[in-house]
Formats: sequence, structure tokens, C-alpha cells
Amino acid sequence: MNICDDMSNNSNEPWVEKYRPISIKEMALPMAKLGRQRVNVAEKLKEFIHNFFKEIKKINETNQQIRSFNRTATEKQQKEEISLPPEKAAVLLEGQPGIGKTSIVYALANDLNMEVIETNASDTRTRDSLEAKLKETSKSRGIMDFISEKKEKLILIDEIDGIYGNKDRGAVPAILEIVKQTQFPIIMCSNEYKSNLQSLYNIIPRYEVHPLPKDEMIKIAIKIMKNENVKEITKEDLELIIDRNGGDLRGVINDLQALSKGERISDEKRKDMIYSFHRDTTEEIFGIIRDLFQEVETLEQARELTNKSDVDYNFLYKWINQNIPSFITYKDELEAAYENLAEADKIFGRIRRNMEWSLLPYFYDLFAGGVVLVQKKSRSKGFRPVNFPRYSSSGRRSLNTAEKSLYQKIRQVYEISQTEALRDFIPFLKVLANLSRRNLKEISDWLDLTAKEKNILK
Repeated sequence: MNICDDMSNNSNEPWVEKYRPISIKEMALPMAKLGRQRVNVAEKLKEFIHNFFKEIKKINETNQQIRSFNRTATEKQQKEEISLPPEKAAVLLEGQPGIGKTSIVYALANDLNMEVIETNASDTRTRDSLEAKLKETSKSRGIMDFISEKKEKLILIDEIDGIYGNKDRGAVPAILEIVKQTQFPIIMCSNEYKSNLQSLYNIIPRYEVHPLPKDEMIKIAIKIMKNENVKEITKEDLELIIDRNGGDLRGVINDLQALSKGERISDEKRKDMIYSFHRDTTEEIFGIIRDLFQEVETLEQARELTNKSDVDYNFLYKWINQNIPSFITYKDELEAAYENLAEADKIFGRIRRNMEWSLLPYFYDLFAGGVVLVQKKSRSKGFRPVNFPRYSSSGRRSLNTAEKSLYQKIRQVYEISQTEALRDFIPFLKVLANLSRRNLKEISDWLDLTAKEKNILK
């Protein structure tokens, strides 16, 4: 299916899918480093895949001989089977979202006539769920089965940095075990460095992938605009879009498509729309957190700051929760801050449970004003680090019933993770839906939305 239509019109297909490269030759490759050395990431991955199959074939043949020997050998004579060293079985691509990491993997797989078996670590974080997802490809297999495969497989584990917390402690060992046993090469992707993945970093190559240069992104955007006959977006608009996305090419393409829909608008309104697309930027959140803890002195100021911000309230709540120890150092103040946060959490539970949205101002007052205003001795104007919420690099949150239902309907059309839906797809649908009533109706008809699901996009 194609977005916003009865599928007879391909013009509404998401451009990020329409212009996803199917071959490495079509790609403007981002710069990558292995350690301090600059490398061609596509060539390195191709070399890794070729070497993997060369080595695994030898190991399978050797293990076949070991198993034959062990059938007739005494217990003392038994030999242990061998496995491929982890650094030859898996690699990690690390870099911010939207710069083309997964596109490189799929384009390379297509060039090599391989099938990609993908899972998202932020959706399958436990040992059982990971092993169940990758059971058919990670288990040890005989050499004859391996040779008879019609199409080789490439395992992609995306958002490996989505693993976090006590509940996920079994996930990293599970991944290490998969790496040890795999019969197919594994490529992992991560948005940022995570200390809890150090055991993984220690044994497999980690490629740091950087965003494309601005001039390359401009070339790609201009080519897309030419193909789509988009003429109203100026070069100044385009540069603003690229700057606001901060290296996220996927975001740039989504913004171009959103701006190309609907009626003609003035230059001023178009710029306002570009700014409205990127409210939850890291830069803005960092500023809000520092201002709340270091500048705000009254409840009225806290209200004014949170009201002025367009950052999602649940997202902001998680950032404040994470950063309390960075700004509040005295035990009595920490205790008071966490008590207020606990009360805010109770109110939020009531809001979500009974849909009592009239209580939202009290939630703001407690998690923002009620937390930062406990500072009597801790307040400092000096530099304090602002940390990402430990439970997710992407602001991941639990979904209510309507959001879960909307996500499931999206999954029936596009095989994407919950994180991708929340971060990219649903915001994109919101932009389209708010451009015109017709767009909202087409999206609603396309996904067969209920009234509550439809309200999410308004």
C-alpha cells in the first residue's frame, strides 16, 4: 500500500522509501572511521561478508569431521568444536539516526543477492525474544544445509543501543551467544555509544558513521525535488531544512515531502512550518533542562518555560528524572525532588487511566516546578552535564491503547519497529494530516482509523 491513497496513486508513497537506494552504486556514502582510521564503510562491509562465508565454510567442514570423530571416540578423546572469532562474525555501525546505516546494509545485501533478516533490539531486548526472533539463522547448522541455501542471509540487529536496564541484562549475553553460533554474518546498528554495551565493543569492530556533508545532502534533495517537480521550495528553505535536521537525511526527505503537499503557502509560513517540524531537538531539551535547574526561581517561571516549550510532556518528564542527580546534590533536596516526581507520576497514571487531561497542569507543576524549586543549597550557575534518559536514546515511552492500535495498523502496511513508528512515521503522518482535511481523511480511510486513532494525528 502507498500512503494516503487507495493505492492507485503512487505519488503519495513515502519518499524515504521511494528514494531508498537499492545498490551501493546509487549511494552517497557517509564518511566512516574504524578506530582513528578513515575507511570506505561499504568496501569494509563487503570484505567482512566475503571473509565470513569463506571462514565459516572451513569451520563447518572441520566441525563435521570433529563430530564424526567424537561418535566413536572415548570421553577423554572427545574434541571440542570450534567457532568463528567474534570479530569475524559481526560488526557494529554507530551513528545518529537517519544518516543511512540501514540503507547501506540493504543496498549491499541487494548487490550481493542476499536476504536481510532484521530485528530491532529496542523491541526484542530479552534473551528469549532475541533467540526466538533469530532462531532459524543463529542456530548451528550442518555444512550440507549451509551449502544448499538458495539465498545467503545477512542478519541485521538494529538499535542495539535500545538495550537498557535490569530487565534487559540477558540481552547482551544473548547477542554474544548469537555472534558465537551464527551461520550468517551479523551487522548491528546503534545510534550512540552506550557504556552497558562495552562487552560487545570489546570483541567486534565498531565503525563510527558520520552524517553526509551538507553539499551532498543538497545534491540529493535537489534531485528528489526535480523528480517530484517541486518548485516552491527555495535554496534558502532547503538549507534551513538540512540545518534543522542536523545531519538526518531521512528527516530532510520527510520534510521535503510534507512541504510539497497541500496548497501553496507564503515564504514566511513555509519557514514557520520548517521550524515546527523540529521542536523536540536535543539542543532545545538541553537548554530547557539547564534553565529549569539553574535559572528558574518561581513556580510561575517554571510554568512559563514549560508552556513555551513544544517538547512532549512525557518526554520532558523523563529528561528531568534522569538529570536530577546532576543538578541536585544535597540528600534532603534529592529526597524532596523525588517525592514530588513520585506524586507527578501518580497524577500522570490517573490522567492516562481515566483520561482526566484537566490534571495535566498539576503534573507539570510537580515534575517541573516541584522538582527544581526544592533547591535551596544545590543551585549553581556553573556547568553541569545534561544526560540522555538512560532507558532510551530516542525518548521511547509506553503507549496507550489508541497508540498501540494505530501502531499495529501501520505494521500491517509497513514492517517497521515501534521506535521507527514513534520517531519517524507517526510524526510524518501528523504533518500530512494537518496540512488539509482531505489528507486526514485519506490517511484515516487508508489505515481504517477509529475516532481515537484519528485524534492522535490531529
